[in-house]
Amino acid sequence: MTRTGFFVRLGLSLVLDLLDFTVGRALFAVPWEEGAGAAIATMMWGPAGILYLLELIDVTEQVDAFIPVATLIGLWVGWRRGFLFARPGAATTPAPPEKGPPR
Repeated sequence: MTRTGFFVRLGLSLVLDLLDFTVGRALFAVPWEEGAGAAIATMMWGPAGILYLLELIDVTEQVDAFIPVATLIGLWVGWRRGFLFARPGAATTPAPPEKGPPR
């Protein structure tokens, strides 16, 4: 993922959270909207997207709409991969991860 790709995915996460805030507050859409949101977040952010299922904890759909879970997941992934606070003009791809200790 490039830095531009990261910000595109972050924008899509914002749209997903806005949909959750507006449409997702209806009680009939609880499991379907959360399941679809988790699938989309997992496709965008990898295994960290499964955390979107934490929105199922609030069965009333009134509290979790105010917590932008998809955006928070995106910010966390961007911070971990080094896309979030990179300087303009810096390398667009982060350094490869360090290898672990020999076995």
